[in-house]
Amino acid sequence: MSEHTHRHNKEGPCHFSLMSLSAVKRLLFVAVPLLALWGLVSWAGGWWG
Repeated sequence: MSEHTHRHNKEGPCHFSLMSLSAVKRLLFVAVPLLALWGLVSWAGGWWG
């Protein structure tokens, strides 16, 4: 995290919401393929019955 305190920019939208949105998108871009791969492997391995 950053060292300085968070200050909102009064002349525009809060930059923190944009940062958190991009972080969520990056997390989804990593998590979704991994979950899909895990699901495929577990299904192929017969772990779902």
